[in-house]
Amino acid sequence: MRLSRALPVLALLAAPIRLVAAQGECPVETLTPAALTTVTLSVNRAVQADSASAPKALREAMKGLSDEKKFTANLVGAGFLRAQIYVLWMHQAGTSETMTPEQLGVNIPKGQTSQPIDLARAADSLLKVVEAAGPACTELTLQWRQSKPWTERINKAYTAFGAGNIDSASYWADRASLLYATSPFVHNIKAQLASARGDTPTMLAQLRLAVAAAAKDTSLAETEKQLRFQLASTAQTYAMTGGAAQKAELNAEALALFQGLLERYPSTMDGTYAFSAASEILQIQADSVALRTFLAPLVTNPAKYTDLTLLLGAETARASQRSADAIALYEGALAKNANIRDANYFLAYLYYEAKQADKMLPLTDRLIAIDPSNGDNYLMKAYAYSLFVGTEKDPKKKAEYQKLQDSLSAEEGKLAAAHKMQITRFERKAQGAALGGAVENLAKVARPFTVTVEFMDTKGAVLETMTAEVPETAPGARGEFQLEPTKPGIVAFRYRPLVMPPPAPARPAGAARPAAPVRKP
Repeated sequence: MRLSRALPVLALLAAPIRLVAAQGECPVETLTPAALTTVTLSVNRAVQADSASAPKALREAMKGLSDEKKFTANLVGAGFLRAQIYVLWMHQAGTSETMTPEQLGVNIPKGQTSQPIDLARAADSLLKVVEAAGPACTELTLQWRQSKPWTERINKAYTAFGAGNIDSASYWADRASLLYATSPFVHNIKAQLASARGDTPTMLAQLRLAVAAAAKDTSLAETEKQLRFQLASTAQTYAMTGGAAQKAELNAEALALFQGLLERYPSTMDGTYAFSAASEILQIQADSVALRTFLAPLVTNPAKYTDLTLLLGAETARASQRSADAIALYEGALAKNANIRDANYFLAYLYYEAKQADKMLPLTDRLIAIDPSNGDNYLMKAYAYSLFVGTEKDPKKKAEYQKLQDSLSAEEGKLAAAHKMQITRFERKAQGAALGGAVENLAKVARPFTVTVEFMDTKGAVLETMTAEVPETAPGARGEFQLEPTKPGIVAFRYRPLVMPPPAPARPAGAARPAAPVRKP
């Protein structure tokens, strides 16, 4: 069983500028010479001004920077102020991507022509000069790079992408990238655009950059997690398709990412999804050593993981003929959620193989309570008693065990002449669950069925009860049904026994008893 996990395109929450205190000293000065102090004051007024007054303050600031000869001793500081002016213009409503020097407040000598200035591109160029002055300067410029103009442009990129307008999304992604190229959100939108164009290698490259960028900011933990899932899933899928030439490297990358997610989120559904995907890679690779190493933490400390992760781990171990690990993991899953139908059934089977009949009986009793109209469960309990019959020395007790085995086989025979319930799907959801099944009509006449299911939490308390009416079903046919309860916390189910039809003729005396159980997939 493999779980699938939705990977939504990351959304960016529009937020105001986040001021970051620089670590250490940035050697860029904006108060000397004295002429720069005047410009700095004008910039500060523009920051604090309302929309009506800000343009005037910005033009005054730009006018103060017009004579570059005044600032030859501090061109970097003057450039930093000029960059701030460009960014603050982009804060103003109605500002286009470009402005002429005249619009900005620069005096152009008569007879000279001026070219429009790309505000984002010009600001980026000037901020790079500041950042080159020292490591602490990057934090100083970041508050200008990721302010409102960047937020607006990256949001426009995501909005356009969500609407299927790839060209527009690409344009705004590029504009946002000019202001804050190292943002994980910029790398992610570029990854999504590459995916839309069928360029998986570029998508992977951008996702790797996005993960690395998000990992540097503890406030983006959820974003980083989503990006890691998307990178891992993309690498895994590409390894099986167009990236076959790098199959080993891609699978190794995906496996490491999924294992890291499992280790980081072991007690959540995110960890369960990560385990599911990682185990699929390992089973395809058929690397028994790697699989054993992968399962070892679950076997050693099952309490750390979800019941569903343990169930998936047990199924992986059983399919790989690792019965001891499978037993430990099924036991761990049932310790958290005793009413998992498959965990009870397959653990009972493994105990049968180990000839531990006493451990089978509680499981088979629970199986019959969960899944009462499935003859397989009565047979499983009959197999438990067959072990007692085979080892018991006391003739009287041996006869009692034989009688119990025969009665269970007879119960299975009654069901075999009436109907068989099969639950084909049980999916947990954040709100409720989805259950699907089919009733096979084994009787000789057509008949309808009423299916009543109780949905439970981890402690076995019933949270919701639902009934499905299966229409009249012909002999030998299957009538299907679906139920979707909505209460949160549902992790298990049981149903009430279906009403039996009139009894069928008994089996002839001396009929062969059932053979040993067949291992189910």
